[in-house]
Amino acid sequence: MSRCPSELALEAHLLDPDRSPLAAHLGACARCRARLDRMEREGEDFRRFVLPRTLDAVTEAAARPRRAPWSRWLSVGLPAGGLAAAAAAMLLVAPRPPSDYLGAKGGAVSLQVFAGGGDAPARALADGEAVPAASALRFQVRAARPCRLWVVSVDARGEVSRLYPPQGEAPEVRGAAPLPGGAVLDGVPGPERIHAVCSDPALPYEAVAAAARAAAAGGAEGVRLGAALRGLPENAGTATVLVEKVP
Repeated sequence: MSRCPSELALEAHLLDPDRSPLAAHLGACARCRARLDRMEREGEDFRRFVLPRTLDAVTEAAARPRRAPWSRWLSVGLPAGGLAAAAAAMLLVAPRPPSDYLGAKGGAVSLQVFAGGGDAPARALADGEAVPAASALRFQVRAARPCRLWVVSVDARGEVSRLYPPQGEAPEVRGAAPLPGGAVLDGVPGPERIHAVCSDPALPYEAVAAAARAAAAGGAEGVRLGAALRGLPENAGTATVLVEKVP
């Protein structure tokens, strides 16, 4: 009997069943079919009940003055920084509405971070919330208009990690949607700040990384206080969330 696939492999199957190699296994394994059915139900619950409330929170947050946020995480095969993009797409399943959705100047882009997943439902994180230092994270953005998106993180050492996309050029996003992939924290306690930058036309990745690194100058306190990215074009929407990694 073949080995049962991981949760990540099943999530990848849900995103593209026509090209998935799991069809034969799923046809023979009742346990995995039940797992897949559960994941489909959880994803549908997210789209029907959590996402609409998330959009309301985005709108409210964009109308308020932006608060300073915080963030940092683990490399899993990418050369730069602490947070690394996961190889497979992951579904977000949140048990409650997001408590704090952070938007940017003009409300051009908003960012939500979720922790958990797998056997445990993911939960939306508030800005500055403490999480276990080796947590897995997922991301969701809302773009008020079509734009080209980068998501990066920076830690207290000034190391920048490329989170989305994991390779290639910045893709176009519009509206609200979970981002494919995710990241795993590096297990080192301390702050890590996640930045979403969305512009049209796309910015070079090097410009976004340099702005994130400059905003976090000054070590841990620099990361906690460095919410604003400077030196970017006026049409670049930015949003940021800070997480505090704890043992």
